[in-house]
Amino acid sequence: MGDLKINQLDQSTGLYTKKNTHYSIFGSEGPFLIFIHGVGLCGDIWEPQVRYFSTNYRVITYDFLGHGFSASHSKSPSIDDYVEQLNELVNSIDISSFSLVGHSMGAIISVAYSLKYSNKINALIPLNIVYNRSSKAKEEVLGRANLILNSGEIGNIDQTISRWFANKTDSAHIKKINRVRELLLDAPLKGYGNAYKLFAESDSIFKNMLHNLECPVLYLTGSDDPNSNSKMSQEMASKTPKGLTKSIDNEAHMMAYIAPEKVNPIIEDFLKENE
Repeated sequence: MGDLKINQLDQSTGLYTKKNTHYSIFGSEGPFLIFIHGVGLCGDIWEPQVRYFSTNYRVITYDFLGHGFSASHSKSPSIDDYVEQLNELVNSIDISSFSLVGHSMGAIISVAYSLKYSNKINALIPLNIVYNRSSKAKEEVLGRANLILNSGEIGNIDQTISRWFANKTDSAHIKKINRVRELLLDAPLKGYGNAYKLFAESDSIFKNMLHNLECPVLYLTGSDDPNSNSKMSQEMASKTPKGLTKSIDNEAHMMAYIAPEKVNPIIEDFLKENE
C-alpha cells in the first residue's frame, strides 16, 4: 500500500488464511469493517479508506479469489465460492460481527454474503453495484470477459478507464488513474476473466431475494457511473426492508478511490447510525 508503511499501519499486512486468502488488518480497536474490491483489482485499492477508518475501526482488506496474492479456485468459481472465501477469512480471525463495504463485483459478493450470513452483518454498503442490467449491456460485459479468457489478454483498458473515471483529468487524478491501470495490467488473467464473466452473469441473482436482507443497507453510487446508475440502486433500495440509496454528484464507477473525501464521510455516518 505504498507509503502506508511510513505510518506503521501495515503491522498486520501480508497475512494468509489456511486456504491462501491474502489479507491485511489495520487499526487496533473499534468495530470490524471489511472492504471487498472489484474485478481486476486487489485489496490495495482501499488505501484511502484504510487511512480514514483505521483510527476508529479495525479495517480488513483482502484479495478475492484469483486476484492479488490470493489463490485461484480450482474451477470457475460461483458467487457462493466468493462468499465462502470471505466466511473462511471471517472465521479464521474469529469475528462475530462486522460491517461490510463492497465495490462493483465486491458489492455483489457483499449482498450475497449478507443474505447467507445475516446474523454477522451490522451494516452493509454496496458501492456502485450493478443490478438487472439490460440484455444488451450484459452481452457487452460478457463479450469482454470471454475475450480475456479466450485470448489471454486484457484488452480495452483505455475504455475501462474511461468508464471508471469519467471527467477526471487533473494531474492528481491522472496519477491515481495510472495506478489502477497498472493493477489491471498486472491482474492474473484467469482470476480476472472468471470474475468478470461471473460479474456479467450475476446482476439479476438478487431479483427476488432483497426482501430477505435483514441488516441496514446503503446503496451508494455516482451520478456519472455508466455501469451502476442511480436507478439500479433505487430499485434495490425499494426492495430492501432497511434499504437507503444515495447518488454522489459528478462521480463515476471508481468514486471511492478517486473521491474518498466525498465517499468516506457518507460511509462513516451510516456506520455510526447503525453500530
